[in-house]
Amino acid sequence: MSTSSSDFNGAPLISVAIAFLTLTWVSLSLRCFVRLKITKLFEADDWFILIAQGVFCLSCSFILRGVHYGLGRHNSSLPQDNEIQALKYQALATLTYIADMMFIKLSIAIFLLRIAVQQRYIWVLKISIVIVVIWTVAIFFYDLFQCTPVEAQWDIRIQNPKCASGDSFVSAAYSLSVMSIVSDWLYALLPIPMIWSVRMTFTAKLTVSIVLSMGIFASIATLIRLRFLIDLADSSDNLYAMIWTLIEPGVAITAASLITIRPLLRAIHFPGFESHPYPSNRQ
Repeated sequence: MSTSSSDFNGAPLISVAIAFLTLTWVSLSLRCFVRLKITKLFEADDWFILIAQGVFCLSCSFILRGVHYGLGRHNSSLPQDNEIQALKYQALATLTYIADMMFIKLSIAIFLLRIAVQQRYIWVLKISIVIVVIWTVAIFFYDLFQCTPVEAQWDIRIQNPKCASGDSFVSAAYSLSVMSIVSDWLYALLPIPMIWSVRMTFTAKLTVSIVLSMGIFASIATLIRLRFLIDLADSSDNLYAMIWTLIEPGVAITAASLITIRPLLRAIHFPGFESHPYPSNRQ
């Protein structure tokens, strides 16, 4: 594999980070406007998506700082000091990505709980929340403490560190990806039968279903990330692909925010979004 100085994907990393920071902040601002000004209900799912956006911004800042040191280049093309710094910011971005996906999924699941009526949907969502939290926390701490000392994850100058094997790290990454893909599809498809029993126009139901299906695109981003996981076993060349770590949460935050703006579309008399409240006045 060529490792020339021109073999660099830092510019796409910067572009994707800026694009999704803009997209997520716009969609989240619309969500907050709806919650605070129209429905006047700011609930747990709103707080979780705000936390997710904060963590996403942190993740983007780590990646952008990492690009400054060489994130986006192959390790072998970097001076050692730059390689260590790039690896450090990659490790921090990965940790924040893991936490971010948990907060996003909690926000979506809690939102769906508020519109769920039938007990079978409520139980499925509650069980999924427990699984997502336990699974994510376990992977987070595994990733954080994969090396002793922790700094040995990125500081290749540390002598005789104790680190998990490359294969076990790849297995943990696959495990996280499987959970993410399954939950993405669950939260994208489960609401379709749920909302069909809710009093909405056909246009509103179709729009909600389409926005929720963006979660499936997020799972596609996860699948693409799987393409690069095998490279994680080779610690000499694992700086080259972080773009999908930005795309997945960016798409998910955008979808989770857009799904809540139906009251705004009603307020501006958008065709197909006439006033038909959720059962039991749930918003």
